[in-house]
Amino acid sequence: ATLPHLVVLKMISSEGRDLGDLRSMLGAASDAQLDAGRGAVRRHGTTEDLEDLERLIAAGRLERQAQP
Repeated sequence: ATLPHLVVLKMISSEGRDLGDLRSMLGAASDAQLDAGRGAVRRHGTTEDLEDLERLIAAGRLERQAQP
């Protein structure tokens, strides 16, 4: 599955583990991959889902920066 598909599926599940996995994947994703993920959420989710995605992206990037 591509990142955009995983984003939508994991956000739908809203399980803690899935959101943690998603945060890690988003932190390592390229800008192009993130844009594709945003597009998938715009097509299949809500405005709230898009806001949640942006929070996950920010958290994933912070998590990645904190790694040695």
